[in-house]
Amino acid sequence: MSATDTYRTKVYHENGAERMVVNSGGTLAVESGGSMLIYSGGQMTLESSITFGLAGTDTAPEPLLRMLVSEQLMDSLVPIAASLKLVNSNIPANIGTFIIYGSATVVSASIWLQAVSAGREFFLGLFVDSLGTLGNNATQVAVSTSLCIILGSVGNYISNFTMNTSAASDVLVHLIAPSDNVWAIISQRGDVNEQDGD
Repeated sequence: MSATDTYRTKVYHENGAERMVVNSGGTLAVESGGSMLIYSGGQMTLESSITFGLAGTDTAPEPLLRMLVSEQLMDSLVPIAASLKLVNSNIPANIGTFIIYGSATVVSASIWLQAVSAGREFFLGLFVDSLGTLGNNATQVAVSTSLCIILGSVGNYISNFTMNTSAASDVLVHLIAPSDNVWAIISQRGDVNEQDGD
């Protein structure tokens, strides 16, 4: 059953009570102290043409999705182990900053940027040890990709980039994801070498 000349309510159960409908001009209101629950296995769908009111502002689904999956709520400080090489590892999800501390005993390390959702912002750093014992290029970290690509600082496709610490310089690379599974370097500080892609 839908709203007709003889059935004009704007909020109603369809015939059979399998679906509740809020017609044009109607409102589903959850008042103070009330709640609406979606349990495990449930689903809430937002169509592409809707507008979502959030904290007094109107938000379309696409920027709302980017905000929800931006994965930039936590920071992480990760020291390099005191060994000649660091085992390859992936950049963790759900963090916005990943800092590696260099060590005079470490020759090189390799880490991987993984598949990403559009809208994520990420800072990747390689910092000098606090004792100042590093010489030039004492620690090198090669950054490669898995299931994604990297755009270099001038917008070209690159296969990877390498960060190098020295006694006088830390390295910091600022990346964003302009679209799904695409990382882009938008700024950098320190010794960063970009390797052109094929």
